[in-house]
Amino acid sequence: MQSLTIEPARRRVRLAIDLIALATALVPWLAATWLPPLAQPQSYHDFADQRTLWGIPHALDVVSNIAFIGVGLWGLVAAARGRFNFSLAPTARFAWLAMFVGLTLTGLGSGFYHFAPSDPTLVWDRLPMAIAFSGLVAGTLADRTQRAGWVLLVPLVATAVGSVIAWAISGNLVPYLAVQATYVVAALLATMALRSPYTHAGWLYGALGTYAAAFVCQRLDVAISNAMGGAVSGHTLKHLLAAAAVLVLGRMLELRRSAA
Repeated sequence: MQSLTIEPARRRVRLAIDLIALATALVPWLAATWLPPLAQPQSYHDFADQRTLWGIPHALDVVSNIAFIGVGLWGLVAAARGRFNFSLAPTARFAWLAMFVGLTLTGLGSGFYHFAPSDPTLVWDRLPMAIAFSGLVAGTLADRTQRAGWVLLVPLVATAVGSVIAWAISGNLVPYLAVQATYVVAALLATMALRSPYTHAGWLYGALGTYAAAFVCQRLDVAISNAMGGAVSGHTLKHLLAAAAVLVLGRMLELRRSAA
């Protein structure tokens, strides 16, 4: 009798996850259809850190990308050594690994972009970030269902990467901005509404809070630089905090156990 009541509950969770994944993959394209196009403001490339140190232009904005590479490689090594717990949803491994791969590549792409900020170089910053966001959402969803992580990952990566390519071709930034918003909301919604079979699931709130702080630092790039006497800019802090957010997720994967 108990198994008969559990099975419908599992089906409802699986349906909810499928609906969240579908909506997350579709909303950016619907936004592009409904909203007027938005071009990339060229002022975006005017960062506060204009110093050349050690022969590197925009020095700390470039060098701080080592944090992305370091956390990304740490996650991949930890996964390879079996330090992350995927015991209750083994196929979720693919999604979480995509997040760490995307983060590692973000360090390279963002460093390339900040060396010579422009729309063409920004593409190589945003493409790997799209993969990292997709891994986060797919991993969060896959943890809560028996559906294979790659089944959830593929459409999310296709939408996220497609939004960057669409911007590079058409100049319309709306799909990419919608990806950033909807993917964060999807991970938050899944964590709030669907019980994880693991402990430490609430650490995702800490990761999202840290990422929110990174976003604020990005917006206050010049103000923070002025307040710090030019020693460090808001965008440099954004890189460090965004890397720290993924480190929180990695520690979550490392510490969690079955919640049963």
